[in-house]
Amino acid sequence: MSVHTYDIQTLQVQVKHDHLGDRLRQLAERFATEGDEANAAKMGELIAKLTDGEFAVAFCGHFSAGKSSMINKLLGAEILPSSPIPTSANIVKIMGGDEPAARAYLTGGDYLEFDVAKDLEKIKNYAADGETVERIEIAHPTDLLAPNLSVMDTPGIDSTDDAHKVATESALHLADAVLYVMDYNHVQSELNFSFTKTLKDRGKPVYLVVNQIDKHMDFELDFEEYRDSVVEGFATWGIEPDGLYFTSLMEEDHPENMFEALQAKLGELFGEKEALLVKSVVASASYLIDEHRKHLAVKNGEKKRELEALLDRVENADELLAEAEEAREKLSALRQAPEEMAETLKAEIQSLLDNAKITPFQTTELAGAYLKSRKPGFKVGFLIGSAKKTQEEIDNRLQALFVDFQDKVQANIDWHIRELLAKGPEKYGVRDDAYAKAVYEEFSVDVTANLLAELVKEGGLSSDEYMYQYAKDITAEVKSRYRQEALRFLDRAVGLAKAKAEEQGAALLTQVQVADEVLAATRGLADLEKTEQQVVANLLAVLVGEEA
Repeated sequence: MSVHTYDIQTLQVQVKHDHLGDRLRQLAERFATEGDEANAAKMGELIAKLTDGEFAVAFCGHFSAGKSSMINKLLGAEILPSSPIPTSANIVKIMGGDEPAARAYLTGGDYLEFDVAKDLEKIKNYAADGETVERIEIAHPTDLLAPNLSVMDTPGIDSTDDAHKVATESALHLADAVLYVMDYNHVQSELNFSFTKTLKDRGKPVYLVVNQIDKHMDFELDFEEYRDSVVEGFATWGIEPDGLYFTSLMEEDHPENMFEALQAKLGELFGEKEALLVKSVVASASYLIDEHRKHLAVKNGEKKRELEALLDRVENADELLAEAEEAREKLSALRQAPEEMAETLKAEIQSLLDNAKITPFQTTELAGAYLKSRKPGFKVGFLIGSAKKTQEEIDNRLQALFVDFQDKVQANIDWHIRELLAKGPEKYGVRDDAYAKAVYEEFSVDVTANLLAELVKEGGLSSDEYMYQYAKDITAEVKSRYRQEALRFLDRAVGLAKAKAEEQGAALLTQVQVADEVLAATRGLADLEKTEQQVVANLLAVLVGEEA
């Protein structure tokens, strides 16, 4: 966002004049905090200008437009050389003074003094030195220039020398009004239009001066038509100058010469200096705020270029983002599938075990018979060798129970749970022959006659009802062992499902990751831009005097 998206004239009206200098200092401090020393220094110049109440009018134009001669004529004295200083890389500033004097201010902070009458050639030479000389100031007695009033002669805007452009920029920064002097033959050039548009955008009063109208030939074109063409040309660019003057320094009595009106306007500007000065400082301050935004943009430039380069590498970003949402949903479903499979199969295993009847009436009766043989005092026969027969009877009853119980377990649990473990994962896309083979060959629950014997609680043998509790106990123990073994294989199935999901989701993951990078880059650029805009808004609030 540019400061110039705001109406400068509105901004000038809104700014509170009280403590304006203090607010400009705040802006300078904020610039410096962000490392923007150049614009902080320029803000310092505005503060000094406001404090001193110095009002300046800048003369701009082409080398051949006659700026220096125009200044001499307006001030009524030959202050500048009769010919321009075409090689000047500095501002030549003319101020009122009791005695003629001149100074060349050097970049190191020192200055040199000259005798204006004797040292014009030296002044020219120093004016051409853009590396060691910052500006030249000339003081001269003149009725037009009272204290704190000055005019500035600037290098030609058609110069290709960067030092000249820097000097002109410095003049525009401190100028409170601009007189743009143009050669009659080169008025409607793109350079004139674009430069004038820039001046107007900066919120400074701009007065156009078409000089050397003595070159006009009425037989070629009526002067009124020429005047209208000039107005129309600038209007086409959306430029409405604050004033338009046609002048001739060679033919003072030229019927279209507006030199005296221009001189009167200059005096009028000086007479309104207090009001114009504040407006000018506000306009320049708002311009510096925009320049500070550019500083921040440069500061963020490397990060922006990285983000933009990432976006440039991605073709059809909008399509990618749209497809990524579908890919994200698929990837999420793939990642959830193993856990969903685990929960579903766990529930099916539990349901299978809960509903498996492995101690029906017949098995319970065999358990009761076995328990009776385990009661104290149980004996078979009264002759020698009855102890052996008793043990054989106990063993036979246990074996009968074991064979019947094992048959029920195999029929109602073992086969079903193997089928569930082997084929259940296939519903979730997990088809692995090695895993299925392991289920059928390696799944093992150790149910033995000894286990049934060990589960007998001696304290319960005295009750005839204990056989029912004993049936529950052996059922619970065997189901628990089957549950543990089933979950061991289920863990293997879940591992296979996760591996399958990662394999199937690899391309989706890449697509999502690229989309996330695009989103991050897009948001990153937006955040940087938003931050810069917010900085500008905050700085404008300081300038206006509305900061909380």
